[in-house]
This record gives sequence, structure tokens and C-alpha cells, in this order.
Amino acid sequence: MNVWDKLGDSRVMKGLASQVAGDEVAHAWLLLGAGGSGKKAAAKAMASALNCTVSPGVGCGTCSVCARILRQRFPDVHHISPEGSIIAVDVIRESVIPEASRSPFEGRRKVFIIEEADLMNDSAQNAILKTLEEPQPDTVFILISSNEEDVLPTIHSRSRIVRLDPVPEARIVELLEDDGAPAETAVLAARLSGGDFDRACQLAEDDEAMARRKVWVSIASRLHSPVDAMDAASEILEESRSAVKAREKHQKKEVEELAEAMGEARGTAAVRNSLAKRHKRELRRLEQDVFGEALDSLASFYRDAVAVRRGCSESVANLDLLSDLETWSGGPATDASLLRASELCVQTRGTFQHNANPPLQLEALLVQLAGLAPPPPVPAWG
Repeated sequence: MNVWDKLGDSRVMKGLASQVAGDEVAHAWLLLGAGGSGKKAAAKAMASALNCTVSPGVGCGTCSVCARILRQRFPDVHHISPEGSIIAVDVIRESVIPEASRSPFEGRRKVFIIEEADLMNDSAQNAILKTLEEPQPDTVFILISSNEEDVLPTIHSRSRIVRLDPVPEARIVELLEDDGAPAETAVLAARLSGGDFDRACQLAEDDEAMARRKVWVSIASRLHSPVDAMDAASEILEESRSAVKAREKHQKKEVEELAEAMGEARGTAAVRNSLAKRHKRELRRLEQDVFGEALDSLASFYRDAVAVRRGCSESVANLDLLSDLETWSGGPATDASLLRASELCVQTRGTFQHNANPPLQLEALLVQLAGLAPPPPVPAWG
């Protein structure tokens, strides 16, 4: 068992694992592929293989180093993701370039995983070029993108390019079942994930994630009035605050672990400062992630209601809610209204980053949904 076992046995993934295990590891990689192709999971597998002390070059997946890398809690593996709609040049100049010039603290290699690298603006992409051209020998960059055309040709030319294919749903189900997930849970998680293996694992393994998703989809049936919409928005906001508090606890533990490992040796201030900046970025993004998770779930429910109404139940994502969806198929909302509701959820999710007040934006959307796609009337029992 190693870190690659869960990523499928495609020719591309096998080739990537083989290249990482080789003696001449590229200093810069560009992983390309559509959503659900496992780019982020592959990047973490690469980081584990490059740092694992039990199976160097492979990554055992179970040692302390691998476990922390897979949880994104290893001091020498840095995750850079968009803050808002871009990765600004200041992030590259302040959090990447100086850190890339330092030697690894604990691991064999320092790894930078830049998620959605296409969202680096041109200034940011140009700023990182010299570092890609003249990296430290023990530093590796892994850039991830679903939009190849938005990555500058100069980045392409300095990176080893790997194009990943989407992971088939049947393969995700198989991997989840191999990990002990019940068949029904594995199928549901795979379908809900839309091919995103990390998300599928979260849904299959984390009862709270699946319970939270049920709360999100239930909102559609509770939007009878603007007051209901405001209550639902408050519920989502409170969940995001709880998620931030939970993450802060994990971050505190990470700081304690780092302090225990580092002591007060020279040079530790830079590592501590880098960790503090990363933690702030994580918390800023987490609120938007929770909001996005809620809207993705709502969007899928509205789409599924139309699919059931049109006799296409085999394409439904929310397989455990077929009874509710059948009720919605006979409700007052038209197909056009339901599809518009789904579209608005997706659009709003994509514009949170541009909005100075996402909670207010969320409230406005839910009020709009209450009028656009009213739920079926509650049956009168008597």
C-alpha cells in the first residue's frame, strides 16, 4: 500500500509515479486536467513520495511525514491557493519566493503546490519565473490548473507537463469500497463528488460532511418565504463560523507540533512566520468554501428535480433523496425556474471572491430562490 494506490492505475498516473521515483526529479511540474482528474491528490502524493522516510521516492502513506503531508500539515509542503478571484503577485513575492530560497526544515524536499495556478495574474506568473528557472536543488514546484490556456507559455516551457484524465465514477466507488466504505455510501459519495476523489473520500469517511450536505439540500424545501431565506443564510453563516473555529484548533495543534520539533534554533522565526501567514490564508478561504459547498449542494438538488421530472433518474446525484425529488417533480416550480435556480447558485458561488460582503450576497440569493423556485406545498394531514 502506498500513496499512489488510491489514484487509479491509469498509464498517466503510473508514469507520474515512476518519474517521481526516479533519480532526476523535475524541479517544476504543471499538472493539467479537468475537474475530477485528481490533480490535487496527485500533487500531494508527489510531495509524500519526495519526503517519505519509510519508502523514499514512493510514499508509504502511513508514516508521520506522509500522514501530515496528506492532511496538509507538513512544514516543508506549502499550499498556495487563490484568495479571492486571483493569486496576487504579493502572495508570490511574500510567501513563495523568500521561502523557496530556504532549505527544508524537516523534509528531504521543500514542495510548493500552487492550486489553480491559472488564477495567478500575469504579474504573479512573471514574478515566479526566475524561481522556476533557478530553483534550489531541494525545492520542487507543482502547479495545478484546469485552464491550460491561462497559464503563460513561459511557465509551460519551464515545467514538466502532465495531463491527467478524469477518474471514472466506477473507479472511485471501487477505491472507496477498498477503504472500507459500504457499497451504498461509496456510490453516493462518488456520484456527489462529480469525479473529485478528495471530495468523495471526505463524504464517504466524514459523517459530519455527509450530514452537513443533507442540511444544505434541505434548504430548498424550507424556502417558503424571505424570512425562511434569512434563517437559512444564518444557518450557513453559523456553520462557516464553526468550521473556522474547528480549523483554528487544528492550526493551534500544528503550531504546537512545530514548536516541539523546532525548539528555539536559529532560523525558526522565518518558519513560524510562514506558518502564521498560511494559517491566515486558510481561514480567509474557509468561509467561502463552506458557502460554496452549500450552494453546490443546492444547485445539484435543483438540477436533480428537473432530471426526475423528465424521467432521467439515472443521472441524479442525490441518490438518497429520490423520494424528495419525486415530490419536487410534482411541485409548482417550472423546469425553467429550477434550472435558473441552479444556475444562480453556481454563478453566486463563482462571484463570492469579488464581493466585499459574502454573507449579504448569500442572503440576497436565498431570498431570490424562495420566489423563483418555491417548494412543493406541505401535505395536510387530518
